[in-house]
Amino acid sequence: MMIHVLVIGAMIVGLAIAMIVMKLKYKEEIKDKRYPKGHYMSQGIAIGIPIGIPIGIAIGNIGIGPAIGAALGVAIGASLEKKHASELRPLTKKEKEFKMKMKYIILGFLLLGMITFVVTYFMAK
Repeated sequence: MMIHVLVIGAMIVGLAIAMIVMKLKYKEEIKDKRYPKGHYMSQGIAIGIPIGIPIGIAIGNIGIGPAIGAALGVAIGASLEKKHASELRPLTKKEKEFKMKMKYIILGFLLLGMITFVVTYFMAK
């Protein structure tokens, strides 16, 4: 039961972080009127994953669906990045630092998920 509370708490913290990220990103884009490099790639992945979930359900393996969707999303994002290359700007120093911090946060959530899985797996036995 305690693990479920921790996981829900981590999800709430993750949602709060995502909201802060979106707010900061929006402020940066308003200043420059151009998108940072990688903007369209993240949009493509965000579009591809929901497309992949029904594909996974249709083939009978829901776990592989988001992976297929992510691959489709990378292809979509790469084509959008190439199409809108003139609208992209390099990342600022602040954005690069923020991106590195986000990588550590995501790694932390991944480790938390793995620990939760292992603990619940062995508690079920």
